[in-house]
Amino acid sequence: MRSFLVRIPEDSEFLEYLREYAKKHGIQKAAVMAIGGFKEATISYYDIHEQRYIPIEVRERVELLSAVGNISLVDGEPFPHIHVVLGRRDGSTLGGHLLRAIVLLAEVYIQELPGPPLERKPWKYGLKAWDVEM
Repeated sequence: MRSFLVRIPEDSEFLEYLREYAKKHGIQKAAVMAIGGFKEATISYYDIHEQRYIPIEVRERVELLSAVGNISLVDGEPFPHIHVVLGRRDGSTLGGHLLRAIVLLAEVYIQELPGPPLERKPWKYGLKAWDVEM
């Protein structure tokens, strides 16, 4: 089991950088946490009736108060699935599923998990999920 501390470079796209980092280091299953700031972002809310993500454009600099999620596989490739809480200048917050973000500063902790890789597969509501149940 490996642990990684990563600072994503300024102006990088957060999810793309994580995807490439995971690919480069052979990470197929991991927990992810991060803090920092974004220059702009697109988060979303998943509408199960419409079976689509409703985008929420964030066109301002925000603090990345918390990012939590995981890395698993989709079609054999690393796939970061991240949810965020973003802080605005006035102290209000926004939250949701992260679709994209341009990094100001992002400090990321990746904890690789033991066991076989988890592959996301089609599930109900138009989502992809792991084929694992407790």
